[in-house]
Amino acid sequence: MKRLITLTNRVYLEKCEEYDETVLREKLTYFIDNILKDNGFSSDFSGKKVVVKPNLLAKRTPDAGVTTSPVFVKIAAEYFVKRGAAVTIADSPGGLYNASSLTAIYRTTGMTDAASGSGAVLNEDYGYQTVTFDGEVTKNLHIINPIAECDLIVNVCRLKTHALCEMTAAVKNMFGSIPGLQKAEQHARFPQREKFASQLVDLCLATAPQINLVDIIVAMEGNGPASGTLKKVGAIAAGANPFAVDLLCSTLMGYQPNEVGTVAESIKRDLCPKESTELTVIGENPRDYTHEFVRPDGSAGGLFKQLPNMFGGKLQKWLEPRPVVNEKKCIGCGECKKCCPADTIEMRNKKAFIINEKCIKCYCCQELCPAKAINIKRSIFFKL
Repeated sequence: MKRLITLTNRVYLEKCEEYDETVLREKLTYFIDNILKDNGFSSDFSGKKVVVKPNLLAKRTPDAGVTTSPVFVKIAAEYFVKRGAAVTIADSPGGLYNASSLTAIYRTTGMTDAASGSGAVLNEDYGYQTVTFDGEVTKNLHIINPIAECDLIVNVCRLKTHALCEMTAAVKNMFGSIPGLQKAEQHARFPQREKFASQLVDLCLATAPQINLVDIIVAMEGNGPASGTLKKVGAIAAGANPFAVDLLCSTLMGYQPNEVGTVAESIKRDLCPKESTELTVIGENPRDYTHEFVRPDGSAGGLFKQLPNMFGGKLQKWLEPRPVVNEKKCIGCGECKKCCPADTIEMRNKKAFIINEKCIKCYCCQELCPAKAINIKRSIFFKL
């Protein structure tokens, strides 16, 4: 992996009300044409390997708003196929990273049709390799083969709130570079929000997505990334620098830069400006698309943020919002147990049961529960 991110402050924002393929093709082609220039690339990709990296969080249909729109993926893949590239659509969702799991996800999320309609192929290589990277908190990363071996990554995501990270957009989307259940190991290694955010920034720098496209036509607020409420914004954003793109996105959601862990870490490392007003925004005025998104129940806001790091952080850990199983909704599938990094979930009487003392509050269980049977119980400190 020899890719590098162009740390430009130039980002793009366009009005787009619907998932009309003709309109989207015009706008995304404009984005990609200009981002290639920002990166100093030519338009000839003959003999090159390009990966289109969507967010395939779980087996959900496109209208659920949980995964990347297949129309975005189709258009992005088609762009590079026409320019001579070998294009692969690749992501590693949160569960098992194997043929049976991915085939079902590809079909349900619309990726099978996106591939056949664009001339791209779906990833069927379920191996990975160890990449050495001198990051702030990460030195060795396991990266799925198509991402480790490609020449260019087109990072295509949907803007959503996130119970652990506050927001998922360009930077967080690259967490899908880590194979399957190995993501749980990263949560276990970095249980603190700040350290996990730092790990995500390391990962994004290591994988270096050079084209970043964000669907904000229909975003998600509340208990994202899978159990929130869809929110119509009517825009799309893009840029060569994923950290600058995320700064713009966080502003559109009504966050201050220091409220989103990955954005705060990016600013700390001088990967993007300190304020969104320092970005060069081509296209629409961000103020016209700025909304106060409903925050996730796991959001680390309120008085909690002001508490000192007392007793080695134990007070903060005790006060953090924790996941709670709604037994009436629980279908006993065991998906939460399989994905739990801390092995803190048991199946009792065919229902999930969370052992609170062991829980690291990563909210993977809520994120991947197909029945939306896991809620987040908040301390009063998160409401003050």
